[in-house]
Amino acid sequence: MRSRFFSCAILVPVVALSASPAAAQSASLITDAVTGLPPMYPSYLTIFDNQLYFRASNYPGGTDSELWRSDGVKAERAADVLPGPNGSSPAYLTGFNGVLYFQATGATGASRLYQFDPVTSAAGLAPGSSANASVPDELTVYNGNLYFRASKFSGPNIGTELWKFDGATQTYTDIYPGAGNSYPQHFIGYNGLLYFNANGPANPGTELYRANGTAVANAANIYPGNGSSPESFCVYNGKLLFSANDGTHGRELWSYDSVSNQAVLAADIVSGGQNSSSNPGGLAVYKSKVYFSATDGIRGYELWSFDGTAAKMVAEINPTPDPGNGDDRMIDSSPAGLTVFNNILYFSANDGTHGRELWSYDGSQARMVMDINPGQYGSEVSELIVFRDSLYFSADDGYDPGLRSLQTKVYAMVVPEPGLIALVLPAALLLRRRRQ
Repeated sequence: MRSRFFSCAILVPVVALSASPAAAQSASLITDAVTGLPPMYPSYLTIFDNQLYFRASNYPGGTDSELWRSDGVKAERAADVLPGPNGSSPAYLTGFNGVLYFQATGATGASRLYQFDPVTSAAGLAPGSSANASVPDELTVYNGNLYFRASKFSGPNIGTELWKFDGATQTYTDIYPGAGNSYPQHFIGYNGLLYFNANGPANPGTELYRANGTAVANAANIYPGNGSSPESFCVYNGKLLFSANDGTHGRELWSYDSVSNQAVLAADIVSGGQNSSSNPGGLAVYKSKVYFSATDGIRGYELWSFDGTAAKMVAEINPTPDPGNGDDRMIDSSPAGLTVFNNILYFSANDGTHGRELWSYDGSQARMVMDINPGQYGSEVSELIVFRDSLYFSADDGYDPGLRSLQTKVYAMVVPEPGLIALVLPAALLLRRRRQ
């Protein structure tokens, strides 16, 4: 087992940029402490035990997908749950009671709840996993328990339901009794309860549900008999905002008040009936507003905001005209991964020229932060997360043209954007920042 502590590397000084659509901000690449090569295919970036954990594969083969961790500069494989060429493919990494839990595939081929102890570096099945929940995903810590969706098809067959883990025992709530599936997902804590969407027998279709730790109840039926499929939850101004389809307005922005227990349409961006939808997604709170991706039915999916009263498009990042051939994706910037860092909203987007790259919005202007993989294909920036005063993400710099779309690695924007003020930080100062 490699040492848990990594040596420091000199970070590249980052030159500040003036506000402009094309930028030259720098990013540092996280590399393996032993080989100096970057771990490949990073995903599920998660902060735990003051380290950045993620799933990744060995370079250059790209196999053996296992649990990795990094101090922000160097990386190491934290655990080899399933030795061999395939790996355990850990997913939904979540810290709970000083232990890292995740979904993984063991030697039997079954996907169960696993755990990793950062003190002993030991990894193995979580208590109660061997004969209980299979394929646990969307792990969420709430009110002293770990919640997740999982399946159980024998002894008895309850289908795919809501599970709870207290650190010792795994128990389930059969929302759709019998072999039926409630398929709960999109968990979020709001006003003392856990909210999510699920499919129940009393009100067919996927609707808004809530759990108090002992019981589960239907919170709202927005599209009775069919299901509104609420998703992209966000808590804003004491209310729960989300995307839903009521069968009348199409998929639009909705609001739920836990005091009145009422769900109401918050903004009908594309009017015209159930077949006209703005499809809001990726909601994130920034500067007293909610920002998200949506379309007005004329332009593609762009960056929008909602102030509690009205919704408006704040940036048309991809102004490409509609080609008229039905390929609407050509006009979408499709902002994704909205993440607030140092009072700036960061996200990935495609401006129609540079491909999907890292962008930012400061409340008045959107700009491309860096062009990691120059050209029309972009770097496919994703997995944005703030760690140790830096913005981390996965991206593809096009290192291997033959596998360009697969060569994702972990990057860090080590110094915040300084706006219009030109500034170069010396490497020594960057190292001091990193050690804090």
